[in-house]
Amino acid sequence: MNGLDVLRLSKIQFVFVLGHPGYYPRCGFTLVGACGFEAPYPIPEEHSAAWMVQQLTPGIIGTIKGKVRCAETLHQPEHWRE
Repeated sequence: MNGLDVLRLSKIQFVFVLGHPGYYPRCGFTLVGACGFEAPYPIPEEHSAAWMVQQLTPGIIGTIKGKVRCAETLHQPEHWRE
């Protein structure tokens, strides 16, 4: 069982990642784009393809929107810029 399976069993609805756009889509992540989720800190346009989401509850994307709040350890501006 992988980490996403554990989250799915825990009833987590979706997972966000700020990561390499050439890698994470292979794991089921898609661009956040116009899904209605704002990153904790602004992401420069040239890196917008790195802001991705994977829905773990089918059909949940489009029913919820808002600003994402991550774990306190990662909720620091230095983690959200190059």
